[in-house]
Amino acid sequence: MEKRWLVLSSVLTSRVIYTINWFNIAPALVLISADFQLGPVALGILTASFLVGAGVFQIPAGIASARWGPKNTSQLGMLVLSLSGVGEGLSPNFPVLLVSRFLLGVGAALFFAPAIGILTPLFKPEEEGLVLGLYNSCFNIGGGLGLFVWVIVIEAINWHLGLILGGVLGLVSVGIGQIVIPRDGTMRKERRSMRRAFENRNIWIIGFGVLGLWGGIFTASQFLEYYLRTSLSFRADIAGLLASLIMFASIFGGPIGGYLSDRLRQRKIFILVPGLLTAIGIALFGASPAYGLWFLIPAVGFLDAMVFSTMYASVSQYPEVGHEYAPLGISIINSVQILGSFGVTIGFTLFAAANGYPAGWFFMGGLALAMMLLIFFLQEPFKANSQPSG
Repeated sequence: MEKRWLVLSSVLTSRVIYTINWFNIAPALVLISADFQLGPVALGILTASFLVGAGVFQIPAGIASARWGPKNTSQLGMLVLSLSGVGEGLSPNFPVLLVSRFLLGVGAALFFAPAIGILTPLFKPEEEGLVLGLYNSCFNIGGGLGLFVWVIVIEAINWHLGLILGGVLGLVSVGIGQIVIPRDGTMRKERRSMRRAFENRNIWIIGFGVLGLWGGIFTASQFLEYYLRTSLSFRADIAGLLASLIMFASIFGGPIGGYLSDRLRQRKIFILVPGLLTAIGIALFGASPAYGLWFLIPAVGFLDAMVFSTMYASVSQYPEVGHEYAPLGISIINSVQILGSFGVTIGFTLFAAANGYPAGWFFMGGLALAMMLLIFFLQEPFKANSQPSG
């Protein structure tokens, strides 16, 4: 029984390092721009290349996990991600850096859902919400380290070595995972068709229902600091601190939301209610006075994390999906949300450019709210799991 906690610790450590490598390029962008003579458009392409790799390879990662096992797939993902992080730091020019960044996104896709496939079979259905809440919290811990600690790291040793360090940490976590995580089962029962996972309506309802919220949170994390500085005249350090609260509050929201949905055996309600409140909170960013944002921004981060930890815990509990195809189900959801979020971000910038930031925030929150209404049609996973699957 203790072995599962060791496995959990290994996977959570990899999750933190995975996220460091996602975010640690942000403090380096100014220096990269100067070294390679890049303008804002090129930097935008660079940052977007990660999401393209991560989004396009979500479903292939789920299929690979189902065929070759979650350990094999997630460890391959961490290896690709880590080597790509080293490649970023060694890049002599922009094209090499761009390819390395894209491959880092591919590695992230191969790691994310299959790593969940390692964890869910180790815990009871009524424990999965807490476990995946912790998994999501590690994303926010890693994001905080990547955004803030790596500022110090890069200033101390330069951006090349700073990015290489993130990759080296990933290689260490791969080595630990190879030792700690048990091998994928070699004696497998006869497989059910993957088609059942693709045809499960609940997977697609979650994917599209939470798409607007995923895009809203991602866009807010990119634009909040800029909005606070340009529209509300916050000092740079204060704006950075306030904007970061959306991430740090999520550290607590994920485990709490997951735990409550475990204990109350109500996944659907812990996606729907916090999701609706989060969407309203995003819409109010532009209408809130400056002092109100000190409450509103962390509240949005806290509630958002409740949604995502519960959402991921739901997938394996649909009989058509189960633990066997949970990584595939999560990959389908992520593919919909990551790729669909490009439209959310573009819509936000168009509304903000034409009508001001309040209109942009209102558009994004309203879209998230409207799409979240799809969750009313979601079947409660605990009830679905109690029904015969044949």
